[in-house]
Amino acid sequence: MTSRTAADLLSEMILQRADFQSAYGGLEHTVAESFLSGDVTQVLDPVDAKHLLRYADVLSHSSDAHHRELAYTAIALLREYDSAVGLEQELRDRVLAVAEAVLVQLGNFPGIRTLQKGVGSRYALPLSRGALRIAKEVLQRTSMGDATLTDAQYAITEKMRGEDYFSFSGPTSLGKSFIIKDALYDIVRRDELNDHCVVVLVPTKALIGQTAADLRSLLSEVPEVNVATYPSLPKLLRQKYRRTIFVLTPERLLRYLADPVREIDYLVVDEAQKVIAKNDARSSLYYHAIVEATRRFATKLVFASPSIANPELFLELFGKATNGALAVKERTVAQHRYFVDLVTQRQYYFSGIDATPQELEAPPRQTDVVDLILSRSGDRKAIIYINGSLKSAEFALRLAERRGVVSDEKLDELIKHVREYVHKDYFLASTLSRGVAFHHGKMPQEVRERVERAFADPESPIQFVVCTSTLLEGVNLPAKNIFVLSDKHGNSSFTKIDFENLAGRAGRLTYDFSGNVVCVREETNRWADTTRALIPRAEPARAESFLVNPANNRKKEYTDIARILRGDSLPGTPSADQQRSVEQYASILTLHQLDNQQTPLRSYFLDKVKDGRELLRKAAASVKVPTDVLRRSPNIPPEYQDRVWADLTGGSAAPLVAEDADLADVNTFLNLLSRLSNLYVWRTTEVSGTDPLMPKNADADGWERRLYYWALLMRGWVRGDPINRVISSSIAYYAQRGWITYRDYSREESLVNEPFDRNSAKHVNLIIEWTLRDIEGGLRFRIIGYLQNFFDVSLMALGRDRAGVNVATLVEYGTTDRRAIQLQEVGFGRSVATELLADHADALQFSADDELEEFDYEVVLVNTTLSDEARAEIENIMIKVQVDATAT
Repeated sequence: MTSRTAADLLSEMILQRADFQSAYGGLEHTVAESFLSGDVTQVLDPVDAKHLLRYADVLSHSSDAHHRELAYTAIALLREYDSAVGLEQELRDRVLAVAEAVLVQLGNFPGIRTLQKGVGSRYALPLSRGALRIAKEVLQRTSMGDATLTDAQYAITEKMRGEDYFSFSGPTSLGKSFIIKDALYDIVRRDELNDHCVVVLVPTKALIGQTAADLRSLLSEVPEVNVATYPSLPKLLRQKYRRTIFVLTPERLLRYLADPVREIDYLVVDEAQKVIAKNDARSSLYYHAIVEATRRFATKLVFASPSIANPELFLELFGKATNGALAVKERTVAQHRYFVDLVTQRQYYFSGIDATPQELEAPPRQTDVVDLILSRSGDRKAIIYINGSLKSAEFALRLAERRGVVSDEKLDELIKHVREYVHKDYFLASTLSRGVAFHHGKMPQEVRERVERAFADPESPIQFVVCTSTLLEGVNLPAKNIFVLSDKHGNSSFTKIDFENLAGRAGRLTYDFSGNVVCVREETNRWADTTRALIPRAEPARAESFLVNPANNRKKEYTDIARILRGDSLPGTPSADQQRSVEQYASILTLHQLDNQQTPLRSYFLDKVKDGRELLRKAAASVKVPTDVLRRSPNIPPEYQDRVWADLTGGSAAPLVAEDADLADVNTFLNLLSRLSNLYVWRTTEVSGTDPLMPKNADADGWERRLYYWALLMRGWVRGDPINRVISSSIAYYAQRGWITYRDYSREESLVNEPFDRNSAKHVNLIIEWTLRDIEGGLRFRIIGYLQNFFDVSLMALGRDRAGVNVATLVEYGTTDRRAIQLQEVGFGRSVATELLADHADALQFSADDELEEFDYEVVLVNTTLSDEARAEIENIMIKVQVDATAT
């Protein structure tokens, strides 16, 4: 039992005091009133302010996370009040002095740096508090020695030390990525990592670039290590660097495990909640990839997740001891949470003491959400969360229309790049000109990353970014204000974990003491009571997984898997994601039976399903395709992989694309797509869900038209056409077709079918968004999986000499040039690889097999014709800072 301190007891007494509740509640009310309405009906009594300062100091000494958060929030509220209303100079000085003392006690050094950016206090820290600050700054230094960990961060790093299996959780503002980077900096400098690697597992491709760039910057002074983003390691990198950090998605990790070049010593799982996400087909791939990594290697595991009460769940999931788990509740930035109901014209704030919504007397001054965002943001940066990539562009336009044109040299360069790289009429270029961006996972990586950098730059005039669920997946775009316009993530309502992960982006560490989370109801079908209940701060929720201690003898997930193994349909009307998730777990379970792996999935299945043992035996016995192929593609049902095996071993025995095929002929791609659609039964598997590949209930002509569209897109992409040319080809396709069909929910008949107009900005941008979506989500996510599986089966059935072209590789890298593929595997973007080959080939040396052996990047860097983008990538990837070993 943890002993309680005097500060704990005093803090409990303070929370019960009427004067504390009155002063704290009154301050919250005034700050909320000022923020939401712009008016203040009651000013803060200086006596109340002084009481709050005294109480905050005591609360900061408590060992209870809630008490410590109240201490910090009281300081943050007083700072907000001073900014909005103003304090007398004497009281302002006292607030500054107590704020510094409280932040030292909390170990919140980012907050101290923020405080010191303003006018300093004329009061000195008490001697004891000054000594405490010095002690913490020495003891809690990062591994790199350039920053000081907060108390919560230090507690995590200390507990992580020496643990082979570790899982921690905390609010988004805790700085989980900072903790992971600090741990990685320590790990990669160890000699035992020579010729081994670390894998950082991220949810989506959208997060790979940002994570890799951050790690390259962090490790710029560590000459032995490189950061790779593809599941391969070119000869140049193997020779130059003894140690590697791979930043991979679950799909890419499975590809790496098929032919690993270095043993995986550590697997770091960021955004670990994705492993157990319900109704998300990719959660099973996460689970499978981690199981496979630990099966192949003695891999140490680190899990980082948003604020949940039981981070040990992720260790239990993979049969590991749970002593290395820690849940942290403390935030380094306070969040003020609001709900503005534009339908009923009411507005609320949520107290840090009482989670009950507190209604303001005055209704919202605005009736339109754009007015609300513009008036409440002032000159501070803001993120607007909206559900859907097309909707994000449309809302960004609404916002931009209400703002004037901004002028900035760097912004003008970004706008020029967007027009040239994507399309001259792309809505992003016009919204950027008014300081508004939009951001979603289907945008080209190079454009998305430029938007992220521009928004993060405090000097950039980009004030607003309209963002989709990429925020929930870990993309780091903090801002002072977040406006949440939807309570859904995809087709599902927010969970508490989803909402907390989103809300945690409000408030920028080292810039703000607090952030504002404003949930806005503009439509009657948004923010029902269930999702509205997620808004107030609450104790972290417990995460659950049917793979760990299924509650109350729950059997549904296992009986559903049994139905799939029997060949039966699932009951009810499951979504496409639910269907795929169950099918994938059935495939994974079959693999565990074939490998005789004693996993929780297999053990619980045998326990929950009466005839489970016989079902598994039959399922394993029926698999004809080699196990190693099934292992790489659990997302494709074994029966479909068996069809391909039978086709290649007893039928056509022909590769998907022969080595001498004409890759300039669209029919080459049309034929391969027709073959894939038949063997993998796309009329069943790819006609439902979000953004299906094929149209449901299409006749033969409609089916063929859609396959032809995919063939055109694939041909343009793999022959190396730049994005703008691929988009132009899609526009030409619709112009030839003559009609465009889309959804417009502002009309009575939402499904619109009208003649395509090349001069319509709306029509052109619909096609731009669809093309970008289809490249990333269709070609490089769904179709590539079938291409890779077919090639894997071909290698086993026909042998390497007869397996033909691996079209999956061409689609992954968007080129048929092996040299360009090598450059991308080093880490260069598709367009930069093309530029290097076209303009700087003399600096590149390839073997007879097109392996990159030498790159004289110093010669390239002094060339004045080098693009800014290429220069930045070369410096980021290739250059290591020389550290003077004699420096102190």
